[in-house]
Amino acid sequence: MIKPRKRSDAAENCRLILQAAKKLFAEQGVQTVSMHQIAKTAGVGQGTLYRCYAHKGDLCAAIAEQVGMDTVKQLEAFLLTNKDLPASERIGGVLQYIIQFIDEKFQLLLPIHTVHDCEDESAFFRSPMYRLVWDKLTGLYAELEPGYDASAAPAQEAKAAGREERDAAWQRASAKAHILLSSLNPAGIIHMREGMGLDREQITRYYCELFAR
Repeated sequence: MIKPRKRSDAAENCRLILQAAKKLFAEQGVQTVSMHQIAKTAGVGQGTLYRCYAHKGDLCAAIAEQVGMDTVKQLEAFLLTNKDLPASERIGGVLQYIIQFIDEKFQLLLPIHTVHDCEDESAFFRSPMYRLVWDKLTGLYAELEPGYDASAAPAQEAKAAGREERDAAWQRASAKAHILLSSLNPAGIIHMREGMGLDREQITRYYCELFAR
């Protein structure tokens, strides 16, 4: 009976930490908040904090995953509602959702990408959010391929196992989806806004001109 209680306590501590981090990030911004502040606000010790989240990037990733999955649900609803639109227009809609998400949540996203670049360059590409959006975009780019036939698309398990090379059109579609998502680095989006003076609508339009054709 003791072990389940310990697991329950650990889960509750992690929940409190995440709640405190969300509050502090919203009030003060991600960059200015320290891990010590988060532990103090959550009412837990430093050791407990670091057992739940090894660094601020982990915390940001957990929060961004929650918020990001809400965006993915909106994106999926958009695709379902607009399934009769041309694939290029649906890709443009996906871009609009993603760029809006990055523009609004960049303070959470920048630390994640910094940590991933330093510690595990492939972590982002294994995340549930990436895999879901990549899969949707791959399907849309496949529709743009000459002679597209939905019934001929490889099964999900075949794609996941890396056997998409058997179908050159699907391989091109999956590569295009990956290239698009790789280009959407939060630091690059924010530089376009703050360094180049572009607004969100302009950024979205230029991305659509490049990738939604």
